[in-house]
Amino acid sequence: MGRFLHRFGIVAILVSLLHSNETMAQTYPTSDQFLSVATINQDRLFSESQFGKSFNQKFQNDATLLTEENRRIENELAIEESDLTQKRKELQNIEFRKLAEVFNNKVEIIRRDQSQKLNDLNASRIQAQRAFFAQAKPIIIDMMQELGIQFILNDQAIFMSGNSGDITDEAIQRIDKVLGAGVPLDQQ
Repeated sequence: MGRFLHRFGIVAILVSLLHSNETMAQTYPTSDQFLSVATINQDRLFSESQFGKSFNQKFQNDATLLTEENRRIENELAIEESDLTQKRKELQNIEFRKLAEVFNNKVEIIRRDQSQKLNDLNASRIQAQRAFFAQAKPIIIDMMQELGIQFILNDQAIFMSGNSGDITDEAIQRIDKVLGAGVPLDQQ
């Protein structure tokens, strides 16, 4: 008799658990009630697209030219400084100070100009990315509508996700079809 009551008790507990699971399942949203979410890697979207690759190539070329120009100027200034150091032995203090002041002013102007060129170069990257994302936005919106996506999150802001929600590769392909290498910023 004890075994029967014990088994009956276990069966009663299982039935109540099953019943409570059914009740609980009804209170949780089903998969069709969840909003569809996808991730995108904005850095990859830009840098791996034809538009981004084209811009990055131009940016690298411009950065290389600026570096070479800085080295050339640095060498010229080193020679001029060396000449000025030699003249120090030959000139009066007042004359030397005037030449040194002129040289220092020249160096400051060159530093400021070269720094501005670097700032302009970096600003061109920001401008290119803004232009790219502005042109890519309608393409991505079409993808969202087609795939039933309600939200796209930057994958760098997500702690963990499955790869199935990442639409970066498909977005790059579609953007390349529409934008190609894009219009260089200096022609816009």
